Amino acid sequence: MNMKRNPGALAGATGAKLPQHPKADGSQTIARKPRVKEAGTPYLVTPSAGDPFRIVVAGRNRWALERLRASGAKGCTPITEPAPRWSAYVWNLRELAVEIETITEPHGGDFAGHHARYVLRSQVSPAWKGGAAC
Repeated sequence: MNMKRNPGALAGATGAKLPQHPKADGSQTIARKPRVKEAGTPYLVTPSAGDPFRIVVAGRNRWALERLRASGAKGCTPITEPAPRWSAYVWNLRELAVEIETITEPHGGDFAGHHARYVLRSQVSPAWKGGAAC
């Protein structure tokens, strides 16, 4: 079997290097996927200590932040607000310096055990892109 080299196949071949494209001056550039512009909803976060700051969240992280805001002091649990990965959403929000307390609670039933209750401790309000609160 005659194995011929196919440079066009490098772009999709497993384990292949990134495709390179020659420029007019003879140098080469490596083709990269363009970064997606970060979009989302801006919020103004006022921590318990320190200055207010602005964050932008989107998708499920935004959904979780909205659920935490709506629940107030009682907080949210994965039982009352079902979602695939509450702990991941809380982790992501904490990475943005949003203060969220985790309270461990026992529960009964056929699958007795414990679950987390997440309570938002920072003040969070929607913000316009100019920085002014709504």
